[in-house]
Amino acid sequence: MNRKRNAVTFVALAVLLLVSSACGSSVSPTLVATSAPPVDSGSQPEQPAQVPTAQVPTAVTQQNYKVGDVVSIGDHVLVVLGWENVQPNDFSKPDAGKKFVAVELLIVNNSQSAMSVSTLLQMSLKDDTGQKYDVDFMASSAIGGASVGGELAPGEKVRGKVGFQVPENATGLQFVFDASVFGSGKVFVDLGAEPVTVEPPANIAGETSQQTYNVGDVIAIGTTNLTVNQVLYPAGDDFNKPKAGFKFLVVDITIENTGATAISVSSLLQMSVKDSSGQEFDVDLMASVASGGTPPDGEIAPGEKLRGQVGFQVPENATGLVFVFDADVWGSGKVFVAL
Repeated sequence: MNRKRNAVTFVALAVLLLVSSACGSSVSPTLVATSAPPVDSGSQPEQPAQVPTAQVPTAVTQQNYKVGDVVSIGDHVLVVLGWENVQPNDFSKPDAGKKFVAVELLIVNNSQSAMSVSTLLQMSLKDDTGQKYDVDFMASSAIGGASVGGELAPGEKVRGKVGFQVPENATGLQFVFDASVFGSGKVFVDLGAEPVTVEPPANIAGETSQQTYNVGDVIAIGTTNLTVNQVLYPAGDDFNKPKAGFKFLVVDITIENTGATAISVSSLLQMSVKDSSGQEFDVDLMASVASGGTPPDGEIAPGEKLRGQVGFQVPENATGLVFVFDADVWGSGKVFVAL
C-alpha cells in the first residue's frame, strides 16, 4: 500500500510541475551563506610549473557546493542539511548490492507567486563516475512521510528528505537540483564521504510568515469552505502503533462546496502537516485507520458538505504544527491552520 501511495504521489507531482512550467529559462546559483565547516588554509600547496598558455585548452569548471551552504538559484533558496543511510523495512528493501540513501534539504520560495517543486523531475544523485541515480520510490517509502515536493506559497519554507538507491560501494556522491526543468540552471552539492547533518540556518532569505487560521475557523478559498473541527491523538492498538518516537495525529475537517459545479478532494495530494522547522509530514494510512473515521476524499456536489478524518505521524516532540490544505492542486491557494 505504501509503495502504491508513494508512486501515485510522485507521478502526481511530476504532472503538476509539467502543467505549471510554461517555458524554460537560464538561471545561475549564488552562495548566500554557509554553515559548512571551514576549510584548513594553513599550508599552501606547492605551485606547479607554469605551462605555456597556448598548450592548455580552456576548461569550464563546475561550481560545487557543500552540505550547509545556502544557495540561491532563480526563485529557489536551497540548503542541503545532510544525508544518511536508510534502514530498509519489511516492505521496502534495496536490490542486492545496493543501499538506500536519504538526502535532507530545505527549500524556500523566494518569489511573489506560488511555485511547484518536484522531487521526481528536479532532484537526483551522481557518483564520482558521473553515474546518475533518480529518486527511488522504495527508498522514499522506507524514509516515511517526509516529502519536500508540491506547491510552495510565496515565502513558504519546506523541509524534508528525498530517497535514492545507490550501489553499496558508490563514492563521491553529489546531490543535483535542477531549478529549471525546461531551461538551464543546476545546483551541485558534494555530500562528503560519511553521513553528516548540520543545523538549519535561523533565517533564510525570502522566507516570510504565512497567514495562519485557528481550529474552528470557517475558511473560504474560492468556492470551497474549509473548517478544522478538532485535533485528535489516537493511541492505536497492538496491531497499529506509531513508530518509535512518533505519535498519531488526526485532523477532523469539514469541506463545503459553495460553488455551482462539483469539486474533487484528495487528502493524499492536498493535505499535509508541517512543524516549526518547515518539516512536512504526508498523510499516514496507519494513523487514518487509528482515527476510526474516513478521509473526506472524492467528489463533492454543489452545495454539499463533507466531514472526514485525516491521519498523520509526527514526532512526539514536534512543535508549531500546522495543517496545510492545498485548495487547488493545479493552481495556487494554500491554507495553514495552527493545530
